[in-house]
Amino acid sequence: MNKKLLGAVLSSVVFIVYLAMLISLIVYTQLTEVDKMPTGVFIFLLVIFGVPFIGIIYALYSRVNEIHNGEEEKAKKY
Repeated sequence: MNKKLLGAVLSSVVFIVYLAMLISLIVYTQLTEVDKMPTGVFIFLLVIFGVPFIGIIYALYSRVNEIHNGEEEKAKKY
């Protein structure tokens, strides 16, 4: 695996793990605490921290395609 591909995958994995930890902390707190946050706030927080997963996966997919198609190497010629 080349360095560019490894960097793209590693950065995506780090952000996904970070967001997953935040979401799991919110869910754990909601399920274990006596004083729970309102359901609307809970769902809002899950959506706010869950939506970036889609963007991260899409960005990783785009970057892998760029690396495999050699677009960066073609741009260096100009």
